Amino acid sequence: MAARARRQPAPEPAPITPPTPAFGAYRLEEIKPGRQCRFPCSSVGTDHRFCGRPTSQGGPNKHGSWCDEHLAVVFEAWRPGGQVLRRAGRA
Repeated sequence: MAARARRQPAPEPAPITPPTPAFGAYRLEEIKPGRQCRFPCSSVGTDHRFCGRPTSQGGPNKHGSWCDEHLAVVFEAWRPGGQVLRRAGRA
């Protein structure tokens, strides 16, 4: 009598995760306050889009409104302790 081949169990399926918008493709109502960057990235007519990258709180970003990249744009230079030296676009 021939030996029977043993069947291997089927592999577990990969978990399904919903797609997330690319950075710079979030509408303002999709942004989680204090957790996602609110820096405007594009505007076509009345359809405004915002960054949406994760944020951290501290220094001049006390409300967590911007990601590290856009924080550097909004506040060009700041001292530890939260004192703003110069804001972008102002003399």
